[in-house]
Amino acid sequence: MVRLEELVNQNYHRLNENDLLIWRYIQSHKKECQNIAIEDLAHKCCISRTTISRFTQKLSFRGFREFKVHLQMEYAREKVDSDNLVDEVCENYIQCIKTAKSMDMSEICEHIYKARRLFAFGTGESQRAAVGLLKRLFLNVKRFFITVHGKSEIDMAIEDLGPEDFAMIISLSGETDLAVESAKKLKAKGVYTVSITRLSENSLARICDQNLYITASYLMNVSGILVETTGMYFNVIEILGARYIAYLNDKEVLS
Repeated sequence: MVRLEELVNQNYHRLNENDLLIWRYIQSHKKECQNIAIEDLAHKCCISRTTISRFTQKLSFRGFREFKVHLQMEYAREKVDSDNLVDEVCENYIQCIKTAKSMDMSEICEHIYKARRLFAFGTGESQRAAVGLLKRLFLNVKRFFITVHGKSEIDMAIEDLGPEDFAMIISLSGETDLAVESAKKLKAKGVYTVSITRLSENSLARICDQNLYITASYLMNVSGILVETTGMYFNVIEILGARYIAYLNDKEVLS
């Protein structure tokens, strides 16, 4: 089942300010909106029923009723006992792996196979570690990812890329200036781009040609500082690596 956040990303170019207002309210009140009447949602968002119906249709639903059924199913799947953090983390890992496994990655694999050059960078420590895994995995199938760190190195690498190249950007929020601005530059140069981010409506995912997602859990350390699990990056990248090997086997490239 495609997540609502992913549908918003895919159809973002079709959404206007009223649509985004509706989405922000629903995103912040998912439990309430599972059973809300369209008249009540219209009142809360200060817009018309027709505007809400059109918003759901832009996301590929026949109407608000079908949208609500999808929201109920998604909420039920996400519902985890918050009193048991171990169960929540494990459930998110399972969900992330299932989502990655069910995704059609053939287009991404084809672009990796055909690209003149492969480029990747991450916006934080965990993301850079994930890029390192990506590089090591694809060396085994004779595809070399150029990996750089820091704005100056990234800008220099982007200057030399073009339509025959491939770029992957790994970010948690998908909103860091470096990730978003780099993605815009890459798109302007015609580079095929793939993002890996937290499953959410975010700027980086909207810009890139294809999106892979992780479902992170919040952990709290002894100082009371919230951090998010990031090991799912490695799961997604390993599944991509397995998909690529299957792609090569289908092409009979591997003996």
